[in-house]
Amino acid sequence: MRRVLPVIFLFFLLLPAFSFCQMLQGRVLNEGGAAAPGVSLHFKSKLNHITTNADGTFKIMATKLPDTLVFSAVGIEPYAVIITEKNIKDPDFEVVLLNKRVELSEVVVVSYGTAKKKDMTGAVSSVKGEAFVAGEGYLEGKAAGLYVKSERSGASVRIRGTSSMAKSAYSEMPGKPLYIGDTGIYTRANNPARSRILTAGEVNDFNKWKMWEDYTENEFRAMSVQWGLKPKKRYSVQLTDRQKNAVINGAVYLVSKTTGDTIWKAFTDNTGKAELWAGFFSDSTIDENVFIADERGNRVSNPSVFTNGVNLLVADRPCNVSADVDIAFEVDATGSMSDEIEFLKLELEDVIRNTMEKYQSLSLKAASVFYRDKGDEYLAKYVPFHDDLLKTLNFIKLQSAAGGGDGPEAVDDALSMALDSLHWNSNARTRLLFLVLDAPPHNDAKEKMQRLIVKAAAKGIRIIPVACSGTDKSTEFLMRSMALATNGTYAFLTDHSGVGGSHVKPTTDKYDVELLNTLLQRLISQFLYAKDCHVDEKAQMPVEIRQPENVYAVKLYPNPTNGRFTIESKKDIKEMFIADFTGKMLMRLGDADKKGRWQVDIGNYPSGVYLVKYITADNTWGAEKVVLLR
Repeated sequence: MRRVLPVIFLFFLLLPAFSFCQMLQGRVLNEGGAAAPGVSLHFKSKLNHITTNADGTFKIMATKLPDTLVFSAVGIEPYAVIITEKNIKDPDFEVVLLNKRVELSEVVVVSYGTAKKKDMTGAVSSVKGEAFVAGEGYLEGKAAGLYVKSERSGASVRIRGTSSMAKSAYSEMPGKPLYIGDTGIYTRANNPARSRILTAGEVNDFNKWKMWEDYTENEFRAMSVQWGLKPKKRYSVQLTDRQKNAVINGAVYLVSKTTGDTIWKAFTDNTGKAELWAGFFSDSTIDENVFIADERGNRVSNPSVFTNGVNLLVADRPCNVSADVDIAFEVDATGSMSDEIEFLKLELEDVIRNTMEKYQSLSLKAASVFYRDKGDEYLAKYVPFHDDLLKTLNFIKLQSAAGGGDGPEAVDDALSMALDSLHWNSNARTRLLFLVLDAPPHNDAKEKMQRLIVKAAAKGIRIIPVACSGTDKSTEFLMRSMALATNGTYAFLTDHSGVGGSHVKPTTDKYDVELLNTLLQRLISQFLYAKDCHVDEKAQMPVEIRQPENVYAVKLYPNPTNGRFTIESKKDIKEMFIADFTGKMLMRLGDADKKGRWQVDIGNYPSGVYLVKYITADNTWGAEKVVLLR
């Protein structure tokens, strides 16, 4: 009896743990989509380990949730997934693991064969092993006559193609790493693909509007005619409630007084602003006799074009800020993207993970579309919005670059899929579509692209292009126009990372270079920040604003302000603007009341951080922050 009592006591002591235990069943795949056997799994809270079966399946017991499930094996990147009450019940639970991103042994690429480096007597080019790190067959089909074979001593490559391809191989500096795509052989950085490598910049044409207008009249004139796009008649509107709170995700319309037809529809962004356009596609269709209205009938009867400032529209509606956010990534997966797509996949995963972790109070969902071109293995495919980010990440990691080859790609088909098939949340505070590409749509898709641009704006989807290596000036103009039409911004990769081919420099006066990873996370934070009207405004000023450079030591007072303030400068200022915290211009200030002094009133705008931006006599930009409180 004495022995039985301790056993009974131990049973009741462990009963809560046994009653909680839940079984997680799933499958592990490699990035080629095949089963991954022999992968070790363990929960961080437990010491027991299991390994996946021959078909990649597994079963493991969870004793508490949430808990972190760790995956590891030789030749793969370590991976961790947070298991919750929600995904432990997923009947289709899968995890895609990436091959180890490490450098292998050096190999030599020659024309019509392979050879050991010591046996070569002519000019040769070496290929570092990271080009083949994805395994045997990864480069198969990326160039005509290309064959890859992995061996214990490294990897061998045979190129049987045109003489011009052989010439391009010989022309590289000996010992410089190469990458082979469907259009040739490219140099690459001497490092394995990983996140936080790619470098990028941003041009937001809303921040320098006068400059953009000058460009469309000069350098971009031919491209404007080519694509039938002319972002000229811009009407900007700020929508607020009666208490001057920004109204977010509110539908606004630019309407013809003559016909009663809607010329342009858009949704207000996270700052309560929207962009409306008259005659975006043709000067002949511009209607000057217009009014702006919201969905409740509130109007601006005689709106001004942006040159004369932002139109203020007050709505009779309660303040409400949705916690929902939709973010999608549309990615070109044709062969010309081979030099950067493995880096991009890792960058996107890191950005999605960090964003989800940072904004746990929001309901963030992610989706993705990958596309190629007509006649390829597939035209476009997608994963719809999920709050379980693992499904989106799995989809992205399974993609690779191939096909294409004729320059233009199926951008229009992919954009149509992104707008119609992902199931965007119409109540989300922010809907972002990152469009990652290096080539334009086909010329015969011009009119379809115009319709899709209008549809994106009417759905409140902000398009943020990310231009990769090989993008030309015509594509740059198209992408920047799409960003303008949908209240987005234009991003682009740069040569500073050493990854990929050459990157076109944007037409602008200057831009900052930063890590693509940092830039994407900054933009996401910038576009989804929203002031909660039920929380003390002093405690929720946007934290993602970059410190502006006050090159002329412009003084602002009082600061913070309840609307009215004074700007002083002892040096000559050519132009002065007021912008929101994203840098978007709201008004252009006139001549100073007296030398070096401006009186400003921003009291009709929502509380928040604003920028006083200026251009000096020697064409240098500067800015200073001003805080509006009530």
